[in-house]
Amino acid sequence: MAQEVGKTDINPSQESINNQLNQRIAALSPEQRALFEQLKRQRINSKLSIPRRGTSEELPLSLAQERLWFLHQLDPNNPAYNIAIAWQLKGKLDIPILLASLQIIGERQEVLRTAFTSFEGKPCQKIAPTFNLKLPVIDLQALSPTQQQQAAQRLATDEASQPFDLSIAPLMRVTLIRLSPQRTTLLLTVHHIIADGWSRGILLRELRQCYQALALGQNPSLAKLPIQYADFALWQRKWLQSEEMKAQLAYWQKQLADLPILELPTDLPRSPLQKFSGATQSELLPRSLLESLKRLAQQQGVTLFMLLLAAFKVLLHRYCGQDEIVLGVPSANRNRSELDPLIGFFVNTLVLRTDLSGNPSFHTVLERVRTTAAGAFKHLDVPFAKVVEALQPERDLSHNPLVQVMFQVQNEAYQLQNDSTLNLLPDLQIQQSWVETGSTKFDLTCHLVERSQGLLMVLEYCTDLFHQQTIARMIQHFGVLLISCTWKYGCQNHNYVQEVTTAQY
Repeated sequence: MAQEVGKTDINPSQESINNQLNQRIAALSPEQRALFEQLKRQRINSKLSIPRRGTSEELPLSLAQERLWFLHQLDPNNPAYNIAIAWQLKGKLDIPILLASLQIIGERQEVLRTAFTSFEGKPCQKIAPTFNLKLPVIDLQALSPTQQQQAAQRLATDEASQPFDLSIAPLMRVTLIRLSPQRTTLLLTVHHIIADGWSRGILLRELRQCYQALALGQNPSLAKLPIQYADFALWQRKWLQSEEMKAQLAYWQKQLADLPILELPTDLPRSPLQKFSGATQSELLPRSLLESLKRLAQQQGVTLFMLLLAAFKVLLHRYCGQDEIVLGVPSANRNRSELDPLIGFFVNTLVLRTDLSGNPSFHTVLERVRTTAAGAFKHLDVPFAKVVEALQPERDLSHNPLVQVMFQVQNEAYQLQNDSTLNLLPDLQIQQSWVETGSTKFDLTCHLVERSQGLLMVLEYCTDLFHQQTIARMIQHFGVLLISCTWKYGCQNHNYVQEVTTAQY
């Protein structure tokens, strides 16, 4: 079943941190503010811009891409790294204009026409000179509404689970399902090696600009891209030799020394070789609880992300009984302005380790999480693959290296970046949702999404380890834990209490 939830793609606490910084800056004296602006300019100038590459330079993969490439060599039929989206289109759709718009974006964004091959045993990028995208149309108008829904769902699932051959570009597929003259569904599937969640927002914005211009008989006026993804990959390889990278890597080596494996109690025995079959369970926690949590975060001087992360770590601590709880958190990793308009795989995994020994109070856990998160965000440029390489964990084919559980919060800023509703023209709208691939990359991934109706919690889990009812119970337990936190610190909202009091640990 389609889930309207992103995967792993943005620094979830950045918006709240920015708000707090703006408030502090506003309170500075004129002399202090002048000094702050001077220091800020010095920092900006100290960060070298990413140059365009020369025409004769070899094109390596970024470290994130290289890791996915090696994983693909081990299991080329694994669709876990497919990003599959369904766009429900309402209104009069001009199919030639839609295809032309996607073609323009593919010509503009080199990464969309990039394949990945090897030369002398090393992976490299191969950028096609043109973008040739096919748009097959499947007509279901003759079916009843029920039959249409079943057939469309089956097509979406089949498309999402179809693996890519990374040596053949484009690593992007689209299929159009016609349901009626005013209703169509566009299935979009891309491999994670060329895109991330931030990229989805870019693709939507550029699609809107292109479609609107072409529908009016005009040429789209998209701003020229400052660089391409391959320029970033080449620059990153050189940055890895810098003193700044070495200093950041030293932090992670110290922070993650002797890292334990998080061993959650599973319903099924773990296979010696990791399996990736996956599914999701979700629940919408009411707006009243979300508002209570925001009040609690403000009271404790932390971001909502830090509060939810601390609560989730407490939950896992109770489940597994381990004192050190290690989670992975995605960071957008776009801290240079020239990266903002690029489609590509930039997201980086930060490993957050928290000590819960000594039966600490929740306030103490919050302080520990805040300290750990602040340190991680100061050293977020080091690619996850480089951290793994430096730590050299013992190879275990039954586990992911370093991280077995992922955690992310998508705040309102992320929702604006990836709005689920987009007007292309007054008579054409898009509603988008994620399509499950039937696979997962980790034992457990917790997605928490701010919605106007409340806080959506989605647990993506490995079906080779957990039963559905176990995951549903875990979601219920997390809701009880959040309620308990708001009650303990006097930030509760009574509207939700009766709905969760039946759940027990």
